[in-house]
Amino acid sequence: MMIHELELSIKPHEILQTNRLDDLFGMDSIAITELVIGIENEFAITIPAEDLSPAIFQDLETLTEYVRMRLEQKTVLDAEGGM
Repeated sequence: MMIHELELSIKPHEILQTNRLDDLFGMDSIAITELVIGIENEFAITIPAEDLSPAIFQDLETLTEYVRMRLEQKTVLDAEGGM
């Protein structure tokens, strides 16, 4: 999804979970914004503005864990009836 969303010329097998996003992809603020929108659309989650920090985007492992956490929160909220 990330490769397609950001129109990158890298192959999926070339990406490691510990690759720094800014080094690997040359992530700038526009690319991060596009990535956030892509993640929100792909996983039907919302990433609150207060969560947007360089720490979440340091590498794929950290970003993956953050998305998992948001998905778990969404599942709990959905189970509780959206409260």
